[in-house]
Amino acid sequence: MVFTFPISYPISKLLDFLLGQEIGNIYNRERLLELLRVTDEFNDLQKDEVDIISGALKLKGKSVHNIMTPLEDCYMLEDEAVLDFSTVTEIMNKGFTRIPVFSGTRENICGILFVKDLAFVDPDDCTPLKTVLKFYKHPINFVFDDTTLDVMFTEFKRGESHMAIVNRVNNEGDGDPFYEVLGLVTLEDVIEEIIQSEIVDETDIYSEFISVLLYLTAIINQPQ
Repeated sequence: MVFTFPISYPISKLLDFLLGQEIGNIYNRERLLELLRVTDEFNDLQKDEVDIISGALKLKGKSVHNIMTPLEDCYMLEDEAVLDFSTVTEIMNKGFTRIPVFSGTRENICGILFVKDLAFVDPDDCTPLKTVLKFYKHPINFVFDDTTLDVMFTEFKRGESHMAIVNRVNNEGDGDPFYEVLGLVTLEDVIEEIIQSEIVDETDIYSEFISVLLYLTAIINQPQ
């Protein structure tokens, strides 16, 4: 290398000028995913690590419409509700930290109730829900259904809200286009998509237990 340097160095500079510098192999998302697949039995990565890498690489190719909870399956409160013992008990049993509030119809979402807002609410006072919403004034985050998950994850990381209402522009029919609410998406939904696994908390376990209990009760009470 020392003896050939006076000849090889000018030639390499000339080639770089004429042909450009060598970049080497470039891997896009599809090639990286395929590389993980074909080297699965040879690398030292655990299955959970492979799932997380694959999930992160697939974020840009999925939208919130793929992971959102449909509007008909969302637990919501009407703005005319009163925070009495029955309502507060129902909220606590659901186990959600953020609850959409609607006015009139479920598509007309007018506020977000945080469960922590109920810390100083006495059920015996029968406080109107509107009073709590007016006091805290939590912003409502609306996103379009075609928003990709990487953009949604970046939005959630800002910390302004960990739940967003999913809508779309409905231009079907002869009338004017309007915003149609489809459902909601949370930070937990995006994280579950990254790790390719369900996050099970105490509420999920409790809900599954209740479902199994109701199923067993229906079988027992079934007429012979």
